Amino acid sequence: MSKKNLTKIGTALENSVKEYSEKDITISFSGGIDSTLVAFLANKYSNLELIAVGVKDSHDLEAAKSAAKLINLDLTIKEMTESDIISEALILQKKLKLTQFEVGFMLPFWIAAKNAKHSILMCGQGADEVFGGYARFREAKNHPDLNKETKNLLEIIPKRESKIAEIFGLELSCPYLSKEVIETSKVYTQGQHIGLKGKEKLREAAIDLGLPAEIANRKKKAAQYGSGIQKVLKKNIKCEINFEIPFESNKIATSIKKATDPENDGWVESIVEENIMKAKVKATNMGSLREAAEDFMACISVAENILKK
Repeated sequence: MSKKNLTKIGTALENSVKEYSEKDITISFSGGIDSTLVAFLANKYSNLELIAVGVKDSHDLEAAKSAAKLINLDLTIKEMTESDIISEALILQKKLKLTQFEVGFMLPFWIAAKNAKHSILMCGQGADEVFGGYARFREAKNHPDLNKETKNLLEIIPKRESKIAEIFGLELSCPYLSKEVIETSKVYTQGQHIGLKGKEKLREAAIDLGLPAEIANRKKKAAQYGSGIQKVLKKNIKCEINFEIPFESNKIATSIKKATDPENDGWVESIVEENIMKAKVKATNMGSLREAAEDFMACISVAENILKK
């Protein structure tokens, strides 16, 4: 039964990739399992361009080089300087009004779209939500809901990835977020997907499809860290603002800190003292600081409202 279910997932993924393969495809490529698997499948049906983005000697560029070699595909490298990152980050944030955190992990995708030669832009977005890849899913204190994670991402994609594709005149393809893939993923329980290292069943299905195990079993590294972009952005932080926010109890303050930390990672430092949440919001310039502060307070408000329900 397990082998049969793995085959179902593999078939669903291949069908999803094939749907966009009548035209040539550009893939935003990091060398991890998500983007490499769609490249491996798409190569059967279409001409491909793989674009990897990062700073010199970054984890993602090295991973992309080795993965492309293992699946025998050419790779285009977009090596970014510090000035490139700062200027493009400001443009991206202005165009899409993203949070500081989103800018960090969306910038490689933005650069891939900007340099794409083909009309279809394919990516690995959704694999972590559908198949349980994030490290936070494996933390005992958390209670993940993959259906909710997937639903939330499907609401975000049109405002973010789709907008970027539209800006550069491209058509977006997210194979992991097709209805067939999402429904087929449910042949396994949430716990079976998450497992001990995340995306357990996707990794097994990838190997079953013929993807080299060396790639299928690679550990996840978030785009903003793997590309080296987050490090550059944090280094160029020039503005900050401090908040002290009182709540009814220490328990509520701690719960809200826990709920907002993942959304503000790298841009907000926060601690809880008694019933007060103390936070420092940082940004590269005053305009970005204002937006980051507004985003932070919006996160606080949403978390507080959820806790009251």
